[in-house]
Amino acid sequence: MAPQYFVTGELENVGGTGSLSGVNSAESTLRIGRLIELGGKRAARQALGAAEIDQQQTAADATRIELTSRTAARFIEVAVDQQRLDFANERVRQAERTRREVAGWVWAARNPESDLRAAEIVVANAELDREHAEHELSSARTTLAATWGDTIPDFDTVAADLTDLPEVEPLDTLLARLPNTIDQQAFSREARLAEARRRIAEAARKPDLNFNVGVRRLEGPSDQGLVMSVSVPLGSRTRAGYSIAEADAQLAAIEARRKAEQFERHQLVFEKYQELGHARTEVESLRGRVVPKAEQALAFTRRGFEAGRFSFLSLSQAQTTLFELRERLVEAYARYHTLLVELDRLTATTQDTFP
Repeated sequence: MAPQYFVTGELENVGGTGSLSGVNSAESTLRIGRLIELGGKRAARQALGAAEIDQQQTAADATRIELTSRTAARFIEVAVDQQRLDFANERVRQAERTRREVAGWVWAARNPESDLRAAEIVVANAELDREHAEHELSSARTTLAATWGDTIPDFDTVAADLTDLPEVEPLDTLLARLPNTIDQQAFSREARLAEARRRIAEAARKPDLNFNVGVRRLEGPSDQGLVMSVSVPLGSRTRAGYSIAEADAQLAAIEARRKAEQFERHQLVFEKYQELGHARTEVESLRGRVVPKAEQALAFTRRGFEAGRFSFLSLSQAQTTLFELRERLVEAYARYHTLLVELDRLTATTQDTFP
């Protein structure tokens, strides 16, 4: 906005001594004036205000993307903990089944009493693992609910298919988005803000005029006259030079930080992309070859145990191997989805903040 007008009233030569006693020799003045800005200061202020609004909008977009990524990561954690609890329940069921079988063989004097004690230990460990899985799931659900401000989750489960691995865009496509990411936009907005401040400093090199005009009344002769004044500050160019130098230094620093961040982001995207490919390879290997072979080995070992050809230790080892591989598969699923969310965050642009 333009500078406001101001009104000034003055009363002189009142209540003095001699001829200036009383109000007969009083002089009263009424002035109206305003600051006349020169050098484009108003336009510079408007540019600064627009730059500040843009910077706040960019900060809001960055916060929105951060919250979206955080919510997605917490959702994945709940889905993974649900799968872990399912595996823990299955492990307890398998351990109970094996304990009953071993108890029967011990009663029939085919297996030693030590096998039954070992089977009972396996059951106890499986129950402890299940209790831990329940606790982890409860914590993950509470953390997810806290994302939207709830202290108590209003849901029991989340619907997610961890086995579905969405395809990721080619690396070149992801890297091409980096100049337009939210972080790069933030640097651009910060530079625009510094440029607006520099423009204000440049405008300040040209001093403003303080102009006012008014009417003065002299009570003695009962006359009136026009008064006018103009004032100009001195030293504006020197002070403005310091502000311009400061703005130039800020612009140079912003550009240096922008380039450093872009290089670091490039390296990080490349690293996450490679990890994502490794996670997919691990998933495909585990679910396509390793886990099925472990399931076959367990089935073969169980048949041998029931036929008396294999010991309880062999059966227990086969069960442990299968459950560990299933847990590793779930971890690989989780790692893939988490890396995908991270890549989306690293390459998110302003357009990605709107549906």
